[in-house]
Amino acid sequence: MKFSDAAPFFQKELQKLYGAFLELGEIGVLRRSGGRRLGAKIYITVAEQRFIVGLMELSMTGELIEVFGRDRVIECIRDAFSEKSAEPMEDFFLDFDDEATTSEDLTPYQARERLDQLLQAGTASALAEARNLYPLLLANPDTRGAVLHEMALLELALKNTSAAENLFIDAVKEYANLAQIELIERVVERLTKIVGSEAMETHEVTRTYHRTQEKLRAIKALSDVSIFKGLPFGLLTEMEFEAEDVSLAKGEVVISEGEPATRCLIIRSGTLDVVLEGFEQPRTVRSCFPGEFLGENAVLHPPGTVPTTASLRAAREPTRIWRWEGQNLITLMTRYPELEIRIRTAKEIHQLDSFFSMHETLQFLDVTVRDAMLDCLYTVDTVEPGRMLIENEEVPEFVFLVIKGRVEWQPLSGEPVSFGVDSFVGMRDALHEIAIEGEYHAAETSLIAVFESEKLRALAVSSPPSVVAILERLH
Repeated sequence: MKFSDAAPFFQKELQKLYGAFLELGEIGVLRRSGGRRLGAKIYITVAEQRFIVGLMELSMTGELIEVFGRDRVIECIRDAFSEKSAEPMEDFFLDFDDEATTSEDLTPYQARERLDQLLQAGTASALAEARNLYPLLLANPDTRGAVLHEMALLELALKNTSAAENLFIDAVKEYANLAQIELIERVVERLTKIVGSEAMETHEVTRTYHRTQEKLRAIKALSDVSIFKGLPFGLLTEMEFEAEDVSLAKGEVVISEGEPATRCLIIRSGTLDVVLEGFEQPRTVRSCFPGEFLGENAVLHPPGTVPTTASLRAAREPTRIWRWEGQNLITLMTRYPELEIRIRTAKEIHQLDSFFSMHETLQFLDVTVRDAMLDCLYTVDTVEPGRMLIENEEVPEFVFLVIKGRVEWQPLSGEPVSFGVDSFVGMRDALHEIAIEGEYHAAETSLIAVFESEKLRALAVSSPPSVVAILERLH
C-alpha cells in the first residue's frame, strides 16, 4: 500500500463503516513492534466540539485494522453532553511519529523562538525561564543532542557545574547515536577545562568518544562483519564476488522509505542515517556504522513485493557500501540456509530498534539504555495457543513483548486480562523479582520477543530511578 493511496482507502472504509458520521483526520506512519503501518486519526464533531474518536490502522499489504468500535463513538457523543467534555481526552496517538504531547501552551517552534529571546537577554531571571522551556525541545531525536548541549551550557552560566556535567554526558550519548564525532570532541574539550585532564582520561564521555571512534573503523572484508562471523568461507567469497562497491556523497539517499525493496547492503566505511517518516518532519533516529547489514526485506521476500521500512542517507563523506541485488542473495540462501537465519535475526533487531526509538515511553530513554534493552533480547519466537509463558507463583525468567497475536493473564480469580500487540508482559514482576499470581499464556498463535529478566534487572540496578520508572510503565 503506497502512502498516496492511503487517504482514499481510509475514506472509503470509514464511509462504509460509519457513513458521513465521522471525519478522516491526519494520516501518518506508525511504528509497531511487528513493523511499519499507516494510521489515520478519526474525529467526530458534536455540539460544536471536535473529539478524537480513535485510530484506524492499515498494514502495508492493505489490511484494515479498526482499533475503535461503535461504543467509542457513543462515548464521544455522551461526553459532548456531559460534564466530562471539559476534562482532558485520553491521547490515543502516542504511537504516532509526531512531537510528544506536553501540558505547556507553547509548541516546540514557539519555545525555540522564546528561548532565543531569553538567551539574548541573558539576565538571571531570563536564564531561569529558559531552563524551564528546554524540555519542550527534547522530543525530536534529530536535535536532542544539541538541546542537551545547550542545556549544559546554560547550567554552566548559572554556575551549576555538576548539573552541566551530567547534561554533557547525556548530550554525548545522543551525539554518539548519530555518529557526530566532531560534536563529541567539542564536549571533550569543554569538559577537560571543567574537570581537568587527569579526570578526563577515565571520564564516561571519553569512553563514549573512544567507542564511537572504534565503531567508525572501516570494514575490510565480509568476514569482519559480526552477523556473518563463522559462515563458510565459500559463502563469503561468493557474496563478495556478487557485491557492487558503491561510494556515496554526504546527503545521498541510497534507500527511500516506501519504495519497493530490491537491494540490500553492508556499510564498509562512513555512516548511514536511518530516517523514518511521520506526521511532521522525517526523523533521524540513529546512525548505522561500518559492518551493519541493511535492507533485509529485499531478500526475505520476493524482491520488489514489499516496501522498504526506512530511508538510508549517507551522513559522512566518503561513505562506501557493498550492495547486492536481493535476488542474488536469495539464490545464495537456497544453498546456505544459515545465511537466511543471520539475516532474519538482523531484521528482528532492526524492527525492535525502530519500535523502541518511536515508542511513546521508550523514546525518552537515552540511546545507550535503549541499546542495552536490545542487548537483553534472548530470541524471537512463535508460540501456539495455550502455550504457558509464566506459571503461577513463578518469578518471571523472561519478559515478553507481543509482536503479533495476543497473550492473556489468568488471575487466581476473575476474568482473564488480554495483552495485545506492542504490550510488554511481566516487566514489573521481573524487575522486582515478584512471584506471579495467576498465569500468563498465549491466547492465540503469537509472535513474541523474549527478553532475559536477569539482564533487565542488571540494567535497572545500574540505571537511575527515572529509567526504572520508565521500565515499570511498560508492565
